[in-house]
Amino acid sequence: MALVANCDSDLRIYKRSLGSNLPSRQEKDVCRSGLLRKINTFYRKALRRLKGRLRRRVVARFLDGDGGGLCLGLLDPVSSILANALITTYSPDPASTTREQRRRGKRDERSVAGDVLEVMAKRSLDGLVGFLTRFFPFLADSQALLYLYIADGDLLVAVRIALSDLGMKRFGSSVPAVKDALRAALKCGALAAGHPDPDRLVGAWLAISCRLHEAVKLLRKLRRSGSTSSADKLVRLLLDGSRVQDGCEDNDLWLPWQRAASRRHCPSSVPFKFTNFLKRTFQDVIHGFYLQALARMPAGELRSRFHRSLLKAGHCYGPLDPVSNIILNTIWYDAVFPPTVKLEMGLICTLSLHQIENRSLYGLASFLSTRYHRIGFHEAVRCLLQADANLLIADPNLDPAGTPDSLRLELQTTLRAFRAAGFCDVMDGVDTLAQGHSDTSVEKAFLAAATAGYHPNPDAQAKFLASCKPMLGSFLLLLQSGEQLSSEDVQLLAGRMLSPESRRDKPLLPFPITSPFVIELLHKHAKILKKVASVLNRMPNGDMYEVKVVCGVNDEVSGPVHSLNSGSFAPYKWHRSHINFFATHKIAGGAPELFFAELSNGDKDEAQLRSFCCPVSTPSPCAERIRCLYCDYVGIRIVHPIQKEFHGREWEFEHMACGKDPTTGKFDPTRMVPFHTNMSIINNSSLVADRVYARLKEDDFYEDSYENKSDLGCEDGDLELMSFFTSSSIF
Repeated sequence: MALVANCDSDLRIYKRSLGSNLPSRQEKDVCRSGLLRKINTFYRKALRRLKGRLRRRVVARFLDGDGGGLCLGLLDPVSSILANALITTYSPDPASTTREQRRRGKRDERSVAGDVLEVMAKRSLDGLVGFLTRFFPFLADSQALLYLYIADGDLLVAVRIALSDLGMKRFGSSVPAVKDALRAALKCGALAAGHPDPDRLVGAWLAISCRLHEAVKLLRKLRRSGSTSSADKLVRLLLDGSRVQDGCEDNDLWLPWQRAASRRHCPSSVPFKFTNFLKRTFQDVIHGFYLQALARMPAGELRSRFHRSLLKAGHCYGPLDPVSNIILNTIWYDAVFPPTVKLEMGLICTLSLHQIENRSLYGLASFLSTRYHRIGFHEAVRCLLQADANLLIADPNLDPAGTPDSLRLELQTTLRAFRAAGFCDVMDGVDTLAQGHSDTSVEKAFLAAATAGYHPNPDAQAKFLASCKPMLGSFLLLLQSGEQLSSEDVQLLAGRMLSPESRRDKPLLPFPITSPFVIELLHKHAKILKKVASVLNRMPNGDMYEVKVVCGVNDEVSGPVHSLNSGSFAPYKWHRSHINFFATHKIAGGAPELFFAELSNGDKDEAQLRSFCCPVSTPSPCAERIRCLYCDYVGIRIVHPIQKEFHGREWEFEHMACGKDPTTGKFDPTRMVPFHTNMSIINNSSLVADRVYARLKEDDFYEDSYENKSDLGCEDGDLELMSFFTSSSIF
C-alpha cells in the first residue's frame, strides 16, 4: 500500500496501490525447480521403503503412468506417496499384474526415475498447488509455490505456514467447514494432477484422518518388512472410508495437523510479504463486524435513516470495539449531519457496503501507523488481525484503563489455543507496540484514519472520537453489551451527542426520483425484495419471519451465458443470484437471524432454477469460510451455508481445476480460453474487493443536498420508497 504524499508529517495516511504483490517470474521458477527436485527425492525414498514383490508391483503400475501414486495427502510426502500408490494401483491378486508388468517392475529404480518419476513429480506439484489454491481463497499459483518451497514440499506444513501468515487464529472454529474445505481441496488437487479416481483418493484420506494412528502403524510395518499382509490391511482401512467416517470424532480431524507440527516447526517469519493476500483476511473480518452491527440496529431507523449514515460515515474504527464503533459513528453522523430528504431503503447497497468496509480497513491501518511510525501498512494489518480490529487491543497505549479484562483474556485464550494446535505464531505485533511509546496524539491518529477512510468531515469525526467516551455515560455499557438496540435507545444516544442549541427537527424533503440510474436501481431493488420475501415464505416456518434488511447481493451466479435478449450492452446473462438478508421472528422477536438465499434471476422460478433460502451463522473473525466460485470472482462477500448445496460450491471449482470452463458444457481447450481461472478470480475480484474511492451509481441516493432537485416538479417527488418497493406496477 502507498502513503499519501504532501500531508502533515505526523500523519501516516495509506491509500490503495495498484501493485500485484505477487512473486516474480524468477522467484516462481526457482521455487518450482527446487520443489520438483525435492518431490523426485520423495519418490526415490518411497520406492526404497518397499521390498520384493510389493515393490515390483507398485513400480510396474508407475510405469503404466496411471498417476495413482501422487505426493498429495495428509501425511508426510513419502508416506502420502505410498498410501496413494497402494489404494490406487495395488491389488493383492498376483494375476492382476501381467508378466510384462512384472518384468518391467524389476527394472532398477534409476530407470524408473528417468522414465516416469519426473512426470509424476510434475503432476504431484500440480496437485499440491491445486489443493492450496482451492483451500485458500485468492491464493495465486506462484504464492502457493512459495509456501510449498518454505515447507520443503510438505503439504500440511505449507498449509500451517499460510494459515499463520494470514493470522487465521480461529481456524477450526467450525469443524464442518474445515472438513468441507479439506474434502474440496483434496478433490481439486487430485483433478489438477490427473488422478484416475479422485473420489477414491478423497475418501481414503478422510478415512486416514479418522484412524491416523492405525494407518501410520501399518505404513511403518511396510517400511520394515514390505509384507503384503500389511499392505492388504492398509488398503482395506483406506477403502472403507464411508464406514470409518461415520464413527469419526471431531478431534480426529486434527491428528494429521498435529503430526505436521511435529515434523516441521513453522518459521518465526516468512521471507516475503503478501500484503494483498493478508488484506483479504482482514476484509472478511471487517465484513463480519458490519453484519453484526446491522443485526443490532433497530429496523425502522436502519431503513429510514441509518442506511445513509452507515454507508457514508459508519467506520469501524474508534475508541470502542469494532461493532460498537460502527453503531456509534453511524448514529453520530446522522445526528450531526442529518439527511435532507426522506429515503426508505430495505436493501443496503452491496458495493457501497463493501466500500465503507474497505475505507475502515485503511482508516484502521493509518491510525496505527500514525500512532507508531515504526510500523508500516503490512505490520499494522498484522497487529489489527491479532487484535480482531479492536484499537483498544492493537494500541496498548490508547486507553489501558478502559479496555475490558474479559476482552484481553478472550484474545489471549484464542492465541494460546492456536499455538497449542501446532500453528505458528508470527502475529506478535501488539506485544512489540506495548514495549514502546506512541509518536502522535490520539486525535491526530483519528484524523489520519478519517482522512484515509474518506470521511465526509474528517476533522469533526477525529475530534468526536478522541473525546466521546465521557459524554456516553451509561450508554457505553449499552453499546458494548452486544444486545439489540431499540428505537428509544438510539434516539437517546443521539441526544447525548448533540448540545441543546444544535438540536433541530427540520422536516425532510421528499426524495426526487429524477435520475435514470436511480429509477433503474429502484426497479432492481424492488424485484430483489419481492423475491426474498417470497422465498422466505416458502421455507418451513418461513411465514413466521419478516425481512429486516437485505445486506448482500451477487446477481452474477451461474454464467455468463450468451443471450441476445439480455437487455444490456453486453450480450450475456447469469441465471441466479446469491443473497444475504436479516429476518426477525414475528412472534418471538429477539435478535434478527442471518439468511442465505439462492434466487433465480428470471421472472418465473422454473423447476431447473429452484430458489431456496436457509439460515447461516455470522462468521467468526479470522476463521475459515465456505467458498463460492461466482461470489469470489466478483469480489462480493456473501456468507454461504456449510451443509447445503448451492451453485458455485463444488463442480465449478472441479471443472476449473481440470482446465475446463464451468460456464459451458461444450468447452474445447484447444480453441477456447476458460472464463474462470484462478488468476482471473484474483484479478477480477480486486475491482470490487479493493474499491475505496470510486463513484458508484448508488451514491445518487446519498447526495448531501437535494433542495434544488426537489423543486424540479417531478411527479414522483413525494413518493415513499418503501411503497415503491412493494408496488407490483413497477415490474
